[in-house]
Amino acid sequence: MSLEKLSTSTLMFNKNKNMNNNFERFAIINAEIEALKTEKDEIKVEIMADMLSKGESKEDTAVGKFSITQLKTWTYTPKVAELNEEFKARKATEESTGEATFVENPSLRFTKNNL
Repeated sequence: MSLEKLSTSTLMFNKNKNMNNNFERFAIINAEIEALKTEKDEIKVEIMADMLSKGESKEDTAVGKFSITQLKTWTYTPKVAELNEEFKARKATEESTGEATFVENPSLRFTKNNL
């Protein structure tokens, strides 16, 4: 094999190796993020329970301020729910008839293998 072919072959091998490393690294990071989200949610519950048991809604710490706030969860009348369904149906109609327009953008989708 000539030196030129060997160099090209080596470059292709390294490129494929890096791509495989990128795929593996992406999957590992994805799993780590999910694990961290779970841990964060568990700690959040503990912090809130601790603060509420002490009757506190705010706490300053060395890493930042924590505060318990009230978030609104809305419940709508049946009329609004009906209008929402009509809206969804109209959107679907416009999508199927071509009245609505779209732009396609590249996006990376990852589905982990079940081991």
